[in-house]
Parts: sequence; C-alpha cells; structure tokens
Amino acid sequence: MSNIEKFSETDLTQALAYSGFILVAFELVKSIIVSPIKAFYEDITFAEGMYFKSYEDDVLSRHKNNFEACLLYLRDFMEAIDEEDFLTIQALRTHRNELAHDLPSMLGNLDVKSHFLLLEKTNKALFKLSNFRVYMEIGSDPYFQNKGIDWETVKGAEYMLFEEILGKVSVLKNSYKNA
Repeated sequence: MSNIEKFSETDLTQALAYSGFILVAFELVKSIIVSPIKAFYEDITFAEGMYFKSYEDDVLSRHKNNFEACLLYLRDFMEAIDEEDFLTIQALRTHRNELAHDLPSMLGNLDVKSHFLLLEKTNKALFKLSNFRVYMEIGSDPYFQNKGIDWETVKGAEYMLFEEILGKVSVLKNSYKNA
C-alpha cells in the first residue's frame, strides 16, 4: 500500500500539509479560470454580429468539462495564456487529482521536492491570468488608464493568496527529507 511506516511524524505532517496546499492552490486556479468567465456571460445577451456570442457558443463549445472549456477559451479565444501555461495548469490539475483521490497510498512515497518546478510554472501562469483578469475588470476603464498604474505588475486577490500559499510550501521544500 505505502511506505508510510518509514515516515517520521514530521515527514507525515509535511506531506499532509503539502497535499492541503496543492488542493487549495488548485481551487484558487480554478476560481481565477472559471468564475470570471461565467460572471462575464451571466445574464447578458450580445447583439448580433458582436465578437462575443454566448457562454455556450464561446466557452462550452470547446469542451464538455467546464474547467477544460474555460481553460481552452482563455488560451484560444482570449489569448490570455499560451500553450505552456495551458499544459502547466493541466499538470497541476492532474497532480491535484492524484493527491485528492489517492493520497493514502501516495503518502509514504510522496516526493514533494520533485513538484516544485510545477508550482513555480503554475505561479507564472496564474500571475498571467490574474493580471489579465484585473486589467479586463479595471484597467480597461478609461478612468484608470491615466492613473500611472503599472498594469504589467497588477495582481488580483486570488493570486496574492496563491503567492502566500506558495511561500508556505517553499518552507516545506527546504525542510522536507523525502527527496
């Protein structure tokens, strides 16, 4: 089943903490991807000939899974992320699913350090999404365009929370023995 009996109490605590951080991180990623797109299309009808049609036409036509459809929409339709970002978010999703569905059997073999490159790449992709979202919600307003805001560095609340989580996980990286 697992090598959990070889884990010290500290190792087990760190593995469980890491797993929790990954679950929270993915939920933040999901909220930055799905919620804003749904909110944009909610209770709105676009006029004939507009760039946007409907949530069903623009988003759900891309994939039957809502998360996947929104991710493809951000990559292909809005061009907010590139292929590397797309693949990184999908890798995080896979890692999250493995942890969420198979954690007991993974605990004794969980190599936390090997996933830090994924977290760093997720950080980059998530910043792009957060920055894009903030600009779309606020930066496109003419009122804010001449306020001296550096739109290349602006980040949203979800991303700031992700940064905080990533900082906590990085502490685990330096102290985790099973690597």
